[in-house]
Amino acid sequence: MRSVLFYISCILSFSCYYNPLVNALLNPPETQENNSALALLGLSGPSLLITGQIRYANGEAEIGLLLQPGKLYAPHSKSTGGYVTDAGGRFYVPYQTGSIPFTVYKNGSYLFEFSLNVSSPSEISFTSYGAAPSLEIIGLGTISTNSPPNFFELVGAYYLDGEMNEVVIDKTNHYTAVGSLILKFNANPAFVEPNDITWIQNAIVITPSPSVGYQALGIVGNRITFVGAEGFSMNTEYNINVTNHIKSESGISLTPRKIRFCYEPSIPCIF
Repeated sequence: MRSVLFYISCILSFSCYYNPLVNALLNPPETQENNSALALLGLSGPSLLITGQIRYANGEAEIGLLLQPGKLYAPHSKSTGGYVTDAGGRFYVPYQTGSIPFTVYKNGSYLFEFSLNVSSPSEISFTSYGAAPSLEIIGLGTISTNSPPNFFELVGAYYLDGEMNEVVIDKTNHYTAVGSLILKFNANPAFVEPNDITWIQNAIVITPSPSVGYQALGIVGNRITFVGAEGFSMNTEYNINVTNHIKSESGISLTPRKIRFCYEPSIPCIF
């Protein structure tokens, strides 16, 4: 009887060991695909999050968007559950390879849909459906779940018009030169002396250059206001590069951004 039980035990052990599913769980190769499979089974693997910023070409970030897994390809009311963009317009979703679809809602209403196309932690792209032409998903990459997010982001860019109203800078034509530029961030910027011209020239690079660049700055809360620029040419397209020379109070360098606008009191510019 003992010999029979021993024989049966050997057969079961042999079958289990060479069963592909059991063997894969007992001896998984170190791949991201396996990590996704382990996560579905409730087992632990290396922990990564995919992150990216949703914003418009003018630099304005979309804060508080709900990203619901799956696609609808048509407007629907908001469903519960999903991932929410933070104060920098960034989302953080669990890492897996392949195509990962999301439907995006703003204030409870359908906004657009997109899919992340993930080949590896360093190879991530996206495709979108129904997004506004100026809407962007940028800064795609991965971070460890053990590391807190440390992105310093531009979330808005404005200028003051003749009545001192804040006007969002975008690619449409503007009838006032950007003499006062206001940049808004997801965290407070580090202190800078108000008349530090060298810092200003490194922080915002204007192309083509006006005859006089910004001459002073002020920092209040999470905003920097640059003042004093003169000599913008009419009917000209400008690029303002906001650089990583700007840092947060905690020392994080800004994610660089480019803003385009056109100063055209008479003839519209064509982008």
